[in-house]
Amino acid sequence: MSGAFGALRERVAEQLRQNGLNAVAAMDCAPAPRWREAAAAVALGRAACACGGFGDYLGAHRDPDTGRERELYGREAELTFLVDIFAPRDGGGEACQRAAETALETLLCQGAAGLPALEVQAGRVEFLEREGLYRQTVSCRCGAWLVARTDGEAGTFADFEVRGRIK
Repeated sequence: MSGAFGALRERVAEQLRQNGLNAVAAMDCAPAPRWREAAAAVALGRAACACGGFGDYLGAHRDPDTGRERELYGREAELTFLVDIFAPRDGGGEACQRAAETALETLLCQGAAGLPALEVQAGRVEFLEREGLYRQTVSCRCGAWLVARTDGEAGTFADFEVRGRIK
């Protein structure tokens, strides 16, 4: 994944790493290292949008550097991050559960990369016989705004970002 969502997913993985979890962005092209303890894989599982305004028009924004005014468009969104926690067989389901609790606490208290958490849930621990791993999924539903600016000349969208920081 690339762009704004990929960057956001990587920031959630970094946030989990800062809180003591081995975490990677899910489906990274680089092979995942083999840890002897629990590890987390972060994915964006769902995005739902609502209209932001009349024709998604939010107003105008003046660039502080250039003084140039550009139109701002956006939609209110709910993004759901999925954090799959994996633990090796010898760590047991308890290692998976402890890591999931760390992810739950981190996402509940800090949101996902600064996006406010609306709901955080954890599934049940299961054992994947074929892989020899325990797995538990934590989901975090967040509020955000998907915002785009026009280039001001041709009327095409110049960039796209996800906003909705916890204050």
